Amino acid sequence: MKKIDKPHDKLFKEVMGDIETAKSFIQHYLPPKIVRLIDPESITIETDSYIEKDLSEYFFDLLFRVKMQQEEGYVYLLFEHKSKVDKHVSLQLLGYLTSIWKKTVPQPLPVILPVVFYQGREKWEAPQWFSNRFSNSDSMDGDLKDYIPDYKYELFEISSLRDEEVKGAKRLRIYLDVLRLRALREKAAIREAMFRVAVTISELSRTEANERFFQVCTIYLFETMGKENFEQLSELMETVSEERSEKMQTIADMLRQEGMEKGMEKGLEMGIIKGREEGREEGLEKGMEKGREELLWKLISKKFPKASKKYFEKLKTLTIEKLDALGLELIDMKNEEELKKHLM
Repeated sequence: MKKIDKPHDKLFKEVMGDIETAKSFIQHYLPPKIVRLIDPESITIETDSYIEKDLSEYFFDLLFRVKMQQEEGYVYLLFEHKSKVDKHVSLQLLGYLTSIWKKTVPQPLPVILPVVFYQGREKWEAPQWFSNRFSNSDSMDGDLKDYIPDYKYELFEISSLRDEEVKGAKRLRIYLDVLRLRALREKAAIREAMFRVAVTISELSRTEANERFFQVCTIYLFETMGKENFEQLSELMETVSEERSEKMQTIADMLRQEGMEKGMEKGLEMGIIKGREEGREEGLEKGMEKGREELLWKLISKKFPKASKKYFEKLKTLTIEKLDALGLELIDMKNEEELKKHLM
C-alpha cells in the first residue's frame, strides 16, 4: 500500500482503473489458461470496499472481481504497480490477500490472482512463488514443507514488451508505449515509440474521460521524460494533431509556472528571498498573480492572435484562483467569443 503522490501511480490508476481498459488488459495479457476460466465482461471494481479504516490515505492499487465461466462464484484480480524491483513484494501481497479474505468471512474464501505491473529498467528477479522466500525450501524435508504457505503472483514486465506485443484498447496501448519509453536507449526507437504515442492519442475520442486521461498522461510525460524529449514529442504530436499539441504545451506552461511559484515559496521558507516579515506574504501573492497574468496572456495571444489588449487589463483584476480556472478553460475554447464571455 502506498500514498497517491507519485506520477507513476497516478497514471497507473487513471489507466487501469478504467473498466474497459482493465478488461482489455485481461483479454490480451493474462495467461490464456486463466482467461478461459473467467468472464471478463462481468468485471467490476472493488478497490474501495477493502481499504482499511486506519489506513485511509493508503490503498490497494486496484482490485477487480470477475465471474467464473463454468462454476458459481467469483475470482478477484489484485493489480499492484511497481516502478522498482521489490524482493519483498510477495510478502506485501500476502498482507493484501489476508486483508481481503478477512472481510469475506464467514463466506468461503475467494480465489485471488495477484498481478504485479513492473515498469522499471532492471530485470525483475524477485521470486514469484511465496515458498521461495523460505530458506532451503527446495531441499527441505517433505514433512516440514507441509507447514509452508504458498501462492504465486503473475508478473507483467512492461520493459520486455516488443513493439508487436503492444495490444489492446487505445488507452492501454498509449500507457504501455509511454512506459516503454523509459526503457528504450536508441534515439530511433525512442522517436518511433513517441510517434506511435502521438498517433494513438490523436485518435482518442473527445470524451470527458479521455480528456482527463490526456491531461494526466501529459503531466506524467512532462514530469518524467525530460525537457528535450517532451519537446520532441510535442513536435511529433503537432504533425498528427495541432489541437493536441497545443493542449500539451498549455499544460506544460502551467506546470512550469506552478514550479516557479513553488520555488519562490521554498525560497521564502529557507530565507533565500529576504524582506521585511510584514511584506513577504503580500509580495509573494502579487508576484504570483503577475506571473500568472503574463503567462495567461501569452497563452491567449498564442491561441487567439487577434485578441484585444483589453483582455490583458481584465486579467489584472482577477484573483489567482480565477486565473487558474480560466487557464484550464482556455484549453477547450474554440473562438474568441468564448473568451469574451469569461472576461467581459
